[in-house]
Amino acid sequence: QGCLARLPLPLTFCRRFRAAAVATMRTSWSLAIAVLLGPNAAAAQVPKAFIGGPKVQAAYEKFLGVWRDKYEPNNGAVPEVADMLLPEAVRQSEPIVIKSEGGAAGGVVSEGIGYALMVEGIMAADGDPDALQYGLAFTRTWLGMVHGEGLEVEAGGDGTEASAIFADVWPYGVSAVRSGAGSQLGPSGLAMWKYPSSLCQNEGGCHGSAADADADAILGMIYLCAALQYPQDFVDMVIRAIVSFASADLGFPDLYRTLPDGTKLFVPKGGSDWGGVLPDSGTFHTSQDAWCYSPGYFAPGHYRVMRAFAADNWQPAFDEYLPAYMAGGSTTLDDLTAAFDGAVTAGYNILYYSSCASGSTSNWVGVKAECQDPAALHCPGVPWATTPYVGKDGHCTASGTSFGAYGAEASRTPWRIAMDFSMYPEWATQVPIYDRAGNLDTSINFNAQVYLNRFAHQYQANTVPVSDPKKLWKAWDGDWGAPDIECEGVPYKGVANWWAALMSYPTMVGFIAPLNGMADWQAGQWTDALVGLCDLSTMVGKFCDTSYFGAGQEVISLMVLSGKVQKGGPPPRADAFIGEAVAISTAGAPLRGSLAPGVVDRGSDLTMAASSAAAFFAFVALAAIVARGRSGRGDPHFASYLTVEGAVQ
Repeated sequence: QGCLARLPLPLTFCRRFRAAAVATMRTSWSLAIAVLLGPNAAAAQVPKAFIGGPKVQAAYEKFLGVWRDKYEPNNGAVPEVADMLLPEAVRQSEPIVIKSEGGAAGGVVSEGIGYALMVEGIMAADGDPDALQYGLAFTRTWLGMVHGEGLEVEAGGDGTEASAIFADVWPYGVSAVRSGAGSQLGPSGLAMWKYPSSLCQNEGGCHGSAADADADAILGMIYLCAALQYPQDFVDMVIRAIVSFASADLGFPDLYRTLPDGTKLFVPKGGSDWGGVLPDSGTFHTSQDAWCYSPGYFAPGHYRVMRAFAADNWQPAFDEYLPAYMAGGSTTLDDLTAAFDGAVTAGYNILYYSSCASGSTSNWVGVKAECQDPAALHCPGVPWATTPYVGKDGHCTASGTSFGAYGAEASRTPWRIAMDFSMYPEWATQVPIYDRAGNLDTSINFNAQVYLNRFAHQYQANTVPVSDPKKLWKAWDGDWGAPDIECEGVPYKGVANWWAALMSYPTMVGFIAPLNGMADWQAGQWTDALVGLCDLSTMVGKFCDTSYFGAGQEVISLMVLSGKVQKGGPPPRADAFIGEAVAISTAGAPLRGSLAPGVVDRGSDLTMAASSAAAFFAFVALAAIVARGRSGRGDPHFASYLTVEGAVQ
């Protein structure tokens, strides 16, 4: 009652109390729906993510501190944005940055800002007040990187505003969206990948966005929006960023391939102007190696969260933010959400063909699916027909890391897939896999859990759970006989190896997915052994990496492993529980746009009595639907969405 009355109780306590109440309701929902839908539903088991113990939690807190110590004032490295152009919650914050070190980076890169926004956003939604302030400061930084250094909006364009805000000006897609009539908010969207732009040696300086950073940043801003209780101006800003991501980084609405069964695939690009299935000629040609793709950029959980946020927060006024088809005609919210569905399907299939039984994954692979008209944006095609190669035997790269080898670019794949599993286990374990010709192959069992299990099995089969790097390394050292580091999907030996913290820490998250025959206490032994490689009291050694690249992978991997990325994703709107939709689970069918089966509003201020009444009402409505054989509004691979209003009708 104190939480409901908004008494000054700890925010984390109230959220955890609500989560416990919701868990009780989920159990009763599941039993009730099992009765309605029969024994198959009752037998369905949703895997539960393993959460590391005290040693993992302590390691996360330590590396979070290491990461935050890298934050510094902007001091002109990134463009500033006037207060009046910002959401109200952001105006009191001063922009801060985190500078990268070495490699293709240097300066302030969107990758680091994206990591920081994601970490701080997730922590802010969990009740960390410091994280909220850091997150808002980085939001201001991001919006400055979207606007650019001059008078015209830069975003992911070529330096001209038209290339950023119009889909039909190269590069294809809208990378920034201006606010609607009557609003003073500035543009929102994707950030140019590096500042100051003069650090790039090419003519005109740096241009274009980086899709991995864009996804991380937007995910963080969604969590921040939840922590702020969804203020309208912040929602508006996030919606425009989501539309920009779908358009410029996924290719919505015109850059896609269609499988024989009609499934429309949006292959995630490397950035606004390169990669994916962008053609190598014509008006919208790629700016880098054609048909190039990085599995390490694939972030299915992020895409689901963006999809859910759009569906749950859409307003008629937002329709004007959607880009039109090149051939003419408006797009809709349904078209937008379908693009995210298509990106999830495409990414998991490409991952299947570009990874090994150990979990190792290629830095860069080919996704060549050229149209008969080489300049066309869409046509029938199978992007993974020749993966990992570009065509028969071609290679590609975009960051200096090796093609077809397990290395720094691919090292991020485990925690990106683990985030999907942590937030949406029902959907992350239901992935349609197609053969090389694009036909559905039900004999292939591959999904987030299968992929993550590969890492746990690689350790279990080849070494022992002790904090000795010389022993643990044997699981990943081909010279010691460790199997499956290279394979058909990863044909070449990588330069980076497990001894680098940026490579080893992401492998730890494989243990969050239950492995058949491994109890939680055994998974705990392994994770304790792995985090024990770093002596937190001294922070000395290879596995206590405090560099930009090392610390980034350490803090994100440990954030996932310590359970900070909760089931269901960000807490939904407090008013989204009744009258909008009741999110329940029908043998894996989410209601409305949440893509989070079984998730009932964690942030609702309804009492349990009101919740029970709503549950009873929805149960009766569901029973009527089942009896009449109605299925709601279907999606190709994500079952149906049913509103309470629709159920009554």
